[in-house]
Amino acid sequence: MRATARLENGEFIVEAGSTARKRWEGVPTTYTPLHGELVRSGVLREEGDRNVFASDYAFTSPSAAAAVIAGRSTNGAISWVNDNGQTYKDWEAARLKGSETV
Repeated sequence: MRATARLENGEFIVEAGSTARKRWEGVPTTYTPLHGELVRSGVLREEGDRNVFASDYAFTSPSAAAAVIAGRSTNGAISWVNDNGQTYKDWEAARLKGSETV
């Protein structure tokens, strides 16, 4: 899966065109219904062997976004990695210290 996201007004927004697993494959979690709802509502559109975000979607956390994309529970703080290889956790820590590198 390949996804891009941005922080905006405290929300973690996955951008349109990002790809996600077609079906939930992990043990059911609190994010399982969200995955299904995004498919039913058309936010996630089936395209071949995966789903594609038809529009930007604001998640409450990086972990919620990562779980929906992976189709299983996952830690968003370490699953999201920027183009420099920096995890969201490390990026956020650097940002809080005032040395933001995006």
